[in-house]
Amino acid sequence: MDHKILYNTESISKDYAIRDYLAPPERTVLETLRPGLSEMDMLDMGVGGGRTTKYFAPLVKNYTGADYASAMVDICLEKYGNDYYFLNCDARAMKEISDDSYDFVLFSYNGIDSFRHKDRMAALDEIYRVLKPDGYFCFSSHNLDWSGLTGIFSFKDKKDPGRNGDGSFTDNISSELRSAYRIIRLNVLNKSIHMTDHISKLRKNRRGDIYDNSLNGKAKIYYINRNEQIEQLKEKGFKNISTISKDGLITNDAGLLNESGWIYYLCQADK
Repeated sequence: MDHKILYNTESISKDYAIRDYLAPPERTVLETLRPGLSEMDMLDMGVGGGRTTKYFAPLVKNYTGADYASAMVDICLEKYGNDYYFLNCDARAMKEISDDSYDFVLFSYNGIDSFRHKDRMAALDEIYRVLKPDGYFCFSSHNLDWSGLTGIFSFKDKKDPGRNGDGSFTDNISSELRSAYRIIRLNVLNKSIHMTDHISKLRKNRRGDIYDNSLNGKAKIYYINRNEQIEQLKEKGFKNISTISKDGLITNDAGLLNESGWIYYLCQADK
């Protein structure tokens, strides 16, 4: 199913509406850029339900929140009224935005992973275009080399049988059946009986699309490893590329980065 349709559904948009926090890597980015934020024009792309708005918007010179899902923009307008500017806009073709408009573009919560490869490249081109010279770009992306990736598609060892219910036999059987259904469904969607082999093939290509638990398993998600993502960014004209671990540590340590299903990237437009 098309991601945009899913983001506009009531169940998903309402879920995004109640989220109100910054992840540790986002806090690291905020603190890293804090000395200059008051002079920055910021574009919060894929703003969703405004999860990041209240943390960044008060600190920057001018704030624009944007999303291609109109339901998300409506939620932000309901939350913040006229306090900040929100725009219905697609990262792949930001015709509403002029060249060199922003000092900082944030594309959080793996929003860029909603696009297939060609569209992802188009989004990177557009983000580069709307950034001012040396402007900052921060985003997160699903990590293809995540050590726990294959675990999504297998039965998990239940050390505490009662943690998802009352611990009764019936409750445990029900949990196992739901888990089995989820695993079988994801294997069918990914057209693979052995997901370990499927993931190994994708890792050889350094990127690929996977049906996982995101968006209730109803849409493919783009996964990429760190080295390939850095190459993409360099190809599109970005420099000073840093990677941030799930705990908010700026690091090149693959072991640390691969402990998480997401990697955050912070870079600058080389123009």
